[in-house]
Amino acid sequence: MTFIHLACGGAEIPPVDSGLGRVGELFGVEPNGDLRWYRYDGVGQATPNGSIGWAPNSRNIIGNGWQSFIFLCGGGAGTLFGVEPNGDLRWYEYDAGDGVSDPAGSRGWHKNSGNTIGNGWQSFERLVSTPRGRGPGSGPTLYGVEPGGDLRWYRYLGEGEHDPSGGTGWHPHSRNVIGNGWNSFTMLTGAGGTLFGVEPNGDLRWYTYTGDGQQDPSGGTGWHPNSRNIIGNGWNRFVRLVGTADDRGGFGITLFAVEPNGNLFWYKYIGSGAHDPSGATGWHPNSGAQIGRGW
Repeated sequence: MTFIHLACGGAEIPPVDSGLGRVGELFGVEPNGDLRWYRYDGVGQATPNGSIGWAPNSRNIIGNGWQSFIFLCGGGAGTLFGVEPNGDLRWYEYDAGDGVSDPAGSRGWHKNSGNTIGNGWQSFERLVSTPRGRGPGSGPTLYGVEPGGDLRWYRYLGEGEHDPSGGTGWHPHSRNVIGNGWNSFTMLTGAGGTLFGVEPNGDLRWYTYTGDGQQDPSGGTGWHPNSRNIIGNGWNRFVRLVGTADDRGGFGITLFAVEPNGNLFWYKYIGSGAHDPSGATGWHPNSGAQIGRGW
């Protein structure tokens, strides 16, 4: 496995109904701290060597010094959230979105990139985010899993204004507990308001949260009725899983899954959480195709 972090940074819902933006944009962090940019434009054509479906600038280095983070997740439109070992939460936005090679990281970034927007984030076992939606009060949503299994909800409405106290730019419901029992997953990813969790036995569970962070530790508020259903199995063969909303050829959630040897596989879930442990329902026919290696 090459990357120590992998994040989806695109697929934000635009203000008007003009389709998703920057679909398939990925950011990978090398052990030496280099940040590599990719964009997958394909639809799961099986190409193990990764020769089909990738934007020309894919694999270019667009920054350095990213190896210190313990978590890295994407919030749409090139937004990235990184958590330092001391718990500081840093905000970045890659506005260029074009992957032009720049190892120094001196071009294409929002002026507020690198600013600290909160603290105390090192306590989570897992941290994932989903891009902003449409309408007032929308912004990237972050979900943090505590060691005891509580799931905390956050929504960031700012633009990277420096405030280490975390008092600026957050929805008032941020940090509320919206569920429990989430510490059982070995992997967790989010995209388009949907969360996917992998159990130790390989079962893939589906959740969709439509609430706005109302406090409910029981998890009885704001969840789609199909939430927690099993939609597949065998996902414990992977060591990394990231997702992005994808409206190419019909709306769904594309999942990029990495095996221990670095092989990259493509899946697209177009269902709505119908219970099917066999994984035969709701998946694009190209799901399970290998689209690269060395990840």
